[in-house]
Amino acid sequence: MKRAFTLAEVLITLGIIGVVAALTIPTLMSNHRANVTMQKLKKFYSSMSQAQLMAINDYGEVQNWDFVENGGESNNAIVLNWFNKYFKPYLNSTEIIDKKVIKDDEIKDAGIAVKMGDGSIATFAGFSGGYMHISLYTNPKTFYNDTATEGKDKFLFGFNQSNASAFEVYGQTGWKDINQLKYNSWGGCYKENTSNGHPLCTRLLQMNNWTVPKDYPYRF
Repeated sequence: MKRAFTLAEVLITLGIIGVVAALTIPTLMSNHRANVTMQKLKKFYSSMSQAQLMAINDYGEVQNWDFVENGGESNNAIVLNWFNKYFKPYLNSTEIIDKKVIKDDEIKDAGIAVKMGDGSIATFAGFSGGYMHISLYTNPKTFYNDTATEGKDKFLFGFNQSNASAFEVYGQTGWKDINQLKYNSWGGCYKENTSNGHPLCTRLLQMNNWTVPKDYPYRF
């Protein structure tokens, strides 16, 4: 006859299971959030790149698209018209967000915020000299609260009519060295960089095939 477990043994076993769960579940949840974030980034980059190609087919090379002269004044209407003409027709399920709920003054006064099909929010602002600042907020809550962190739930892109690629991740296209992206004195993607945010994290993630490096400065 097999001996039954005593109450003490059962409690010890449950305690061990609880400790293991407490140690592993947060990591699993963090990994899941990281994967979701990377998928959103990858999808946004792919969708915008494809939309640009289709717009080129309809309107010609980006160097000939409408743009604001260098030093010229950008505003919501100019940015909205530009987006509606060159990108919106080629993107699925986009919705312009009412500027009344936007807390970022630059976006509110001189840009637009767009809700993407997966719930992410993309902002387009600062259109001058053929350059548009583009950001993707993978967590809508931090966008509305204006608490997003570059490299964690806010990622930088740009549109530059003078570059052949036009739409790209933030940073010079010639930057291909991982260490340069990590430790650049301005905007490098490393923990000790506390003054300029982490604008180069987006390109670092792209260079890492849209996966999070082990030494990445943020947990998700």
